[in-house]
Amino acid sequence: MKIIKDIKLNIDREEVLRYQGYSKKRVKKPNQNILRITEEEINRGYSLFKIRGVYSLIKIISFASKGKINLENELVFRFSKSIIDQLKGASYLLVGVVTIGDFLEKKVSKLFSQGEYPWALALDAVGTVAVEDFSRRVRKLARQEVKEQDFKTSKHFSPGYNGWEVSQQEIIFKSIPADNIGVRLTKGYMMLPQKSLSWVIGAGKEMIIFSEKDNNCGNCQFKYCNYKF
Repeated sequence: MKIIKDIKLNIDREEVLRYQGYSKKRVKKPNQNILRITEEEINRGYSLFKIRGVYSLIKIISFASKGKINLENELVFRFSKSIIDQLKGASYLLVGVVTIGDFLEKKVSKLFSQGEYPWALALDAVGTVAVEDFSRRVRKLARQEVKEQDFKTSKHFSPGYNGWEVSQQEIIFKSIPADNIGVRLTKGYMMLPQKSLSWVIGAGKEMIIFSEKDNNCGNCQFKYCNYKF
């Protein structure tokens, strides 16, 4: 198990604008006021991040029927067929949880309560971009670590995407101590703080290598999304 704290994030303004509903492919363009507010909230966001990440390499005992993967410590993941197909050859799973903490979401709530809606929306988008950037960086570290053991790695998969049931968050939280980084799971399988992400990555010497652009939109099967590129 490794806990990651000291990583410098890079908030991409275009990504923040995209999560506010603006993108280069859309007719809708941000005006100067929106651009100014976005820059203000990006600068504010850096002071509100409390990044923490944890990941661990967990041994696969066997691939069972109906999408089940048996892990050490008697844990069982249930994946969709599309994910199982991409995990063929894996002998381990990298399991991770990351967060930027709850300071930013508390500030977003305060801005909404004060009626400062453009600032609240911009700051919330900053938080989304921040946690995704942090998650990419932690995944890169995890991949580099197992690469030193001559392991290949799959794409990353998160509960709620690619047909993987969100209830499998429970197995992730049983497999690694996410409470060590201040993240907990609700009865509805929502992570708190909300700006948190979880994932698994297949690892093994017999893995089939897939192109990994680490683009969440590219991995998502939801066709009608306002945030797509």
